[in-house]
Amino acid sequence: MQTQLRSRAATYGATLVLALGAASGIGTTTAQAVESAHEAPAATDVLGCPSGDACFWTDSGWNGTMGHVSGNNPNFRDLHNSSGCFHFPGTWDDCVESNDNNGNSCTVYFWTGASYTGRFHSLAVGDAVDDFGLFYSDPTFNDSISSNHWCTSK
Repeated sequence: MQTQLRSRAATYGATLVLALGAASGIGTTTAQAVESAHEAPAATDVLGCPSGDACFWTDSGWNGTMGHVSGNNPNFRDLHNSSGCFHFPGTWDDCVESNDNNGNSCTVYFWTGASYTGRFHSLAVGDAVDDFGLFYSDPTFNDSISSNHWCTSK
């Protein structure tokens, strides 16, 4: 399967079925990383990522549990993930395989270490990657995200 980077417009047709399935309760399980279940739903892109957020999934192809963040997060161990990720159960640390930047104005940087350390890859506004490790020709990057920072690499 070819790994790819897609803009939201190019992703629309391919994810319409996913979005309709999610709306009907079929398909992807959703767990919010930092928001309360009691909040009103925000406007989302075609992958279901709320406006202004960076989203990430436990599986490639924007599948599995979805989490999302709107600010800088120095340690993904502080972000709750109910999917049972095997690296650090109950957290998002080392659990990201695909992502989407539905931010408002800038690039989001995903780091392999807590507190914006280690290696990073960036994702411009409107872009989504279906397999983070393979897209960047760096399979060791898959399931190794530990922090994110917006607009600048640090």
